[in-house]
Parts: sequence; structure tokens; C-alpha cells
Amino acid sequence: MTASDLPPVDPTLLRDPAAAVPFDHAALSTFLASKGHRLRAGPVRQFAGGYGNLNYLIKVDETWAVLRRPPLGEIPKGANDMAREYRSLSVLAPVWPLAPRPLAFCEDVSVLGAPFLISEFREGLPLHGTQPLGTAMTAAQARDLSLLQIEILTQLHGFDIAAIGAQGLGRAEGFAARTLRGWSARLHGSGSVPPPEALSLFKRLTEAPPADQRVSVIHNDFKLDNVVVDPVTLVPTAVLDWDMSTLGAPMFDLSTMLTYWCEPADPAGLRATNLTHSDAQGALTRRELAEAYVRASGFDSAQDEADLRVFLALAFAKLGVVYLQLYDRFLTEPEGYARNRKFGAAAPGAFALGNDVLDGNVI
Repeated sequence: MTASDLPPVDPTLLRDPAAAVPFDHAALSTFLASKGHRLRAGPVRQFAGGYGNLNYLIKVDETWAVLRRPPLGEIPKGANDMAREYRSLSVLAPVWPLAPRPLAFCEDVSVLGAPFLISEFREGLPLHGTQPLGTAMTAAQARDLSLLQIEILTQLHGFDIAAIGAQGLGRAEGFAARTLRGWSARLHGSGSVPPPEALSLFKRLTEAPPADQRVSVIHNDFKLDNVVVDPVTLVPTAVLDWDMSTLGAPMFDLSTMLTYWCEPADPAGLRATNLTHSDAQGALTRRELAEAYVRASGFDSAQDEADLRVFLALAFAKLGVVYLQLYDRFLTEPEGYARNRKFGAAAPGAFALGNDVLDGNVI
């Protein structure tokens, strides 16, 4: 094995090959050959992180790439959409350095059992967990990484939809209503009994839904652990996981990010799912992040302030439903999804915070 055959990632980011979910290497090789590419042989290298899509490091021709496909089992309508990700990356990659270039897309489920996407691999440090830079992270670095989220979102939301040819990424009208209906349907389609906090929150949102004041290209599931940076300079090299991207309200993108940004007063069950360094010395608060976004984007009207509050409540509703769905997987297969058990205690807290937002608190 030559140095070029060694995977360019920290080994801790990959599963033990024996524990990886396998895929049909021969079928993938045949598909890529039909596109003029060669799949290089090697062990199954599955990325260890994440609770949704299955991600693999593969080598196509002489280039490292990422294979992405939905998780095994039943997929909620509209979730884990590889076709959507392929369309979004095809539009964004030519105009934005942080969007990985898509290499191939296959909608034929007979190949690997589900639609899948292959995109270029971006080297760098994924900003996972509460100590993304390790125990030596300084307060200044914690602040810089806090603001990096805002820098990325304002870049994305600043694109002119028509100028970059993004009109086909979604319907500009009715985003808020569709989003509310969609997550309400998922709540009632969950195997778990909706907690009272969830029923209250969705009832209140239905009675006073968010408005579609502004429309931009949005990631629709943006959080810091979807960002890859240069480990030395901390300059971002990629934003990942575009399978929910669409045209929609930029305030919902910001709000989604804020729901993943825990604070000391949050319910204990929710804090146990923290994916970020929000507790680190130097990290900004939710309010400080929102104010930084308003300054950077110019979205500083009274209507923007009102929109942020309602979209934040909707984002907490979405988070609660996602956690219920993850908990359902644990209930269905406790041994295979043991790490999902914590989401059962986290979901009520997410719904409770959504209600708190509508009461004028949280932010």
C-alpha cells in the first residue's frame, strides 16, 4: 500500500471495518464504470459520526470521494433526500468554495438499495462535539468558531437566487406553512405518543404561523458539526449534509443552528445531546449569535425580530420531532440503536423550549 492509498482522515473518524454497514462493492463499481469512472478496491471505510445518512470514504479513479446514502429502514417522507443534495451541490459548488463538488448521483435503488450520491472529499477537521479543537481550545478560538457559523450562514443567504440559477431548488412561496405542516405530520406519524409539550407547541404555531418575508437558499439543517475547517488556520473548507436544502426563510436556518446551541438553563435531557462547544469559555450565547447575524445580514426590522422568534419556536418543534424519530429507532431495535436512547428524554425539552420562545423567553 502506497501513501496515496492511505485514507486522508483521522482514523478515529472511521468505524472499524468489521462494524461498518457493508454495501455492494461490485454493484457500485459497475455503476461508476458506466459513468466512465473506476472504483478502487479497499476495505469498507464508513464514517463513524452522525445519526442519519450512511457516509463512506471511497476512492474513485485517483481521487478520494464520499459516498452518501440514506440510513437503513423506513425513511420519513422528504428526509435523507440524495437527489435534493445533488441538485443543491450542483448549483452551489460552482459559485461557493464551501460546497463540495458532486461527482455522481444514482436514483436506481437496485444498485445499493437506496438512491445515493458521490461527492468530492474535503480534507480538514470536522467540528464535532463539545471540544472540537480538543482540551486546549482557547476562549478566543471558541468565540471565533461561534462567529464562523454566522459568517457561513450570511454568505449562503446572500446569494442571489436567480443569478446563481437556484430557482429549481425549491418553491419560494409557502415555505413556512409547508414546513409547519410537514413536521406536524411527522409528529403524528411517529411511533411515540406525542408529549403534551409537543401538542401545545404545534397548536400555538398553527394558530400564529411564521411568515415568508424573506427567501434565500438555505441549508435547512445547519449546525457547527456540519462544518470542516483547516486544523491550523480554522478557515472553513466545507459545509456538509445538504439533503434538506431548499429555498426558504433564512431566519429558519439561523433558528435551526440556535436549537443545537445549548445554554445552561436548557432542560437536562436536551443538554445531554449537545453537539457543540456552546458551553466553552468564550463561546457566544444564542442572543449574541442572533445579534451577530442581524448585523451581518442587515435583517434588522421589527418584522425580522418577530419572524426569528416564531421560526425559532418552529425549529425547536422540528428538533423535538427528529429526536422522537431517533428514539423510535431505539425502541424498534434497542441493541442496534442503543446510543439513540438519550433522545427519548431530550425531545420533551425541545418542545418545552419552543413554547418558552413563544412566551417571550429563551432569546
